[in-house]
Order: sequence, then structure tokens, then C-alpha cells
Amino acid sequence: MKIVITIANFCDDALNYLKDKGFDVHHYSGPSLGAGVADDTLFEVVKDADVIIAGTETYRPSLLARLPKLKLISRNGIGYDAIDQEGLKTNGIGLTRTRGFVEGAVAEQIMAYILYFARRIDQQNALMHAHQWKSKLEPGAKNHTLGLVGFGGIGTETAKRAVPFGMKVLYYCRHPNPQEPTYGAEYAELDKLLAQSDYVAACVPLTDETYHFFDAKKIAKMKKGACLINIARGPVVDEHALADSLKSGHLSSCAVDVYPKEPCTDSPLADCPTAVLTPHTASSTVENMREMNFAAADNVINYLNGALDPKYLVVQGSRARVLQFTTA
Repeated sequence: MKIVITIANFCDDALNYLKDKGFDVHHYSGPSLGAGVADDTLFEVVKDADVIIAGTETYRPSLLARLPKLKLISRNGIGYDAIDQEGLKTNGIGLTRTRGFVEGAVAEQIMAYILYFARRIDQQNALMHAHQWKSKLEPGAKNHTLGLVGFGGIGTETAKRAVPFGMKVLYYCRHPNPQEPTYGAEYAELDKLLAQSDYVAACVPLTDETYHFFDAKKIAKMKKGACLINIARGPVVDEHALADSLKSGHLSSCAVDVYPKEPCTDSPLADCPTAVLTPHTASSTVENMREMNFAAADNVINYLNGALDPKYLVVQGSRARVLQFTTA
């Protein structure tokens, strides 16, 4: 059974783990594949796969219909907006994800952005290396407000990290979390959150309802001088509206890790000096990537054996309900 792995940073230990189970494993090492990749480009990589361990690349119905051997897409991550679920169901293809592994690392990245703007160690370091001793007061993080739009796994993990820094944490989501006192967070209506938060982090999945959720109108409602952080999905934020707000001076800064099409080298935010841009690396720590790689591999084995924990299952395909794959 052939597995095609499309993730660049798939660790050798997890790859060998699959080989030892008897799989024919092919690790794609060509140009990066990401959100918005063309069907024909991706088809050449996965055309004869029984299983794909996938990154953030796009699987449209038109592509899925061209993959008659494919039984499962094992998503190395938690978001699956780029994979068409109706196309999976029509073609009998299953979908799993590595829920519970990525959230802490992404929350850590949000805090890294906040601390970057709160202390500007980079500027102090540059001056010292230029042989200049110039002390400057920075705003710090304590007593500043973080607004979390979305309060699922990433939102709650972020709250757990921000509160010990002395930050006030507000959150908004469709269904308030009854355990909010556990995280030290307070529910707020969206307009209140936008008006009061020094930092606003988008932590929602990409759906029809969240496409351009942060448009020009919502960005205009944000507190003057605030910072918008997007670690969700590129289209959750209208990047042109965000760039306009930075250039006008309404927002002081932003931090963006995700883009409408990836790889992205032409973001309109690249012309904004107060925009911090990273190449979709929020979950990319050595420890977290290793854990996700093994989790994605285990999802393959358990799915094919009919022993998958339901919390990792998104779509149950009909092509391989229970194959009784031998792992001995």
C-alpha cells in the first residue's frame, strides 16, 4: 500500500516507522505545496497513492475524482478547510486529523508575537551591535488586553499562557465556554472585544462564515494602535484592508503566519514595515512536528484497521472501512 507524504518536515523516525509497518512510503521533496496549489501540480505528486499524509495543500472535488486508488487523507494538523468534504464523501475517501497536538505550539507563537511587540528585543540588540547604548521604554505585556476571536483549542491554550504574563484576556465565540474561569478569560461581545483589546488574535477555522471575517469594517472597530494577529487561515483576514489600516496608522502592527495562497512571496503586507510575517510556521517546533508526524502515521494505521479514535476522524470513507491491515 503506497503512502505519499507531502509535508516537507516529516521526521525520519516517523517515516521509518511507517516503512517498518510494511508501507511503500514516498516522501515528496519537490517545491512546496500549500493552500491554493493547482490540481495538475498536486495530481502528479499523489496520482497513485493509497494514502496521503497531507499538509495544507488544496484537495478540490475535481482532483479527488481523479484519484481512484486513494482511500485516506491523513491531515498532519487540525485544519481541513482546504480539503473538500463533499468530494471525499462522493469518492469514498476518508479524512483524519491530528487534533490535540498543534494547539500548544500555535499558542506559543501568538505569545511570541505579543512579546516581540511588547519588548522589541530585536531593536535593542541591533543598537548594541551597532555600539550604541540607547535605553528605551517599551509597553510590555502586563495590564494589556488580548482579545481572542475563537475559543477552541488554540484560544484556550493561548489564554493559559497570556494570563500568567498579567494580561487581561477577552474572548468571543458563537457559544461561550462554561469553563472560562479555568482559563482566566472573560467573554465579551465582538464589538467590545475589538474596541478594548491591544492585541486581537484570529483563532477561528476557515468557513463560509469566517471568510474575510476581519474586513475593513471590523478592523476599523479595533482599538487605535492595536495589533492584529492571524494564525488561523489567510482568508479569515482581508489582507488588503489590513495593509490599508497599517498604512493609515489606525493599527500599529500585525503578525501574520497564514496567507490566501501558499507559498506566498508577494503579500501586500510585505510593504508595511510594522507587519511581522512568518511562513506558516506557528505549529513548526521540533517537538510538536515529531508528535504530529507520529500521530498522522498512527491515524493511517488505526483507520485502516478500523481502530481509530473517533476524535481524530473527520470523514469515514467507504473505500476502506476496515481493511484489517496487518501491522505485525
